[in-house]
Amino acid sequence: MDIPDEDDPNERSGVLSEKSEYEPEEFDPESLGPDAPSPSGGDYNSDATGLFVRLVIVFNVALLALSLGPMLAYFEGRVDLGVRIFLVGVIAFGYGTFRYVQFERERKSDDEDGTGATEAGADGAEPGDHNG
Repeated sequence: MDIPDEDDPNERSGVLSEKSEYEPEEFDPESLGPDAPSPSGGDYNSDATGLFVRLVIVFNVALLALSLGPMLAYFEGRVDLGVRIFLVGVIAFGYGTFRYVQFERERKSDDEDGTGATEAGADGAEPGDHNG
């Protein structure tokens, strides 16, 4: 039986140990693909970004309180504390929803005042409306 010895460095075993003639001797990590694009600084609205971060925090607090309150009331028997925490979650969710709707209305009114009138066609149809 002819089994290659582990001590023999010239003996190759298996297909995976063979190297292609096109494979470089040493791996270059820079040759994997194009560089990652850098973010541009002027494509976002800082007010919208700030509101987004605040609303993420508010909705996370609301979700935590809406789930933790009933669990405290049911599993621990601390109904008074559970109800208070649940109400904090309801208030936080209501506030977050109110601020989101308010932001959407402000954005739509800004669009209608600025660019909405110029994008409408001669017949008053929206530019994306292809049905008539």
